[in-house]
Amino acid sequence: MKVQLETLHRKGTKKTLPEGWVTFGYQYAIFPTDEQKERLNRAFGCERKVYNEYVAHLYTELEASGFAGGFIRHKVPNYTEFTRRFAFLDRS
Repeated sequence: MKVQLETLHRKGTKKTLPEGWVTFGYQYAIFPTDEQKERLNRAFGCERKVYNEYVAHLYTELEASGFAGGFIRHKVPNYTEFTRRFAFLDRS
């Protein structure tokens, strides 16, 4: 069964997909041990902290500059700067 390209959209948009792109994915079940669950939770928690810090830093910069729309010129701090501020990120 061949589907016409014009009917395929990116999820949640009306934009058509480039030639040869597909929209599907795979799901896998994992069964980690208790130790693996703990390590995964810690790793995801650290990544969540870093993401939230990036967002907070961006909003602080935008408010300080009086941003009202348009192109954002923003120097993003690197991961090392965050690990210096939050020692637990280096140990995870």
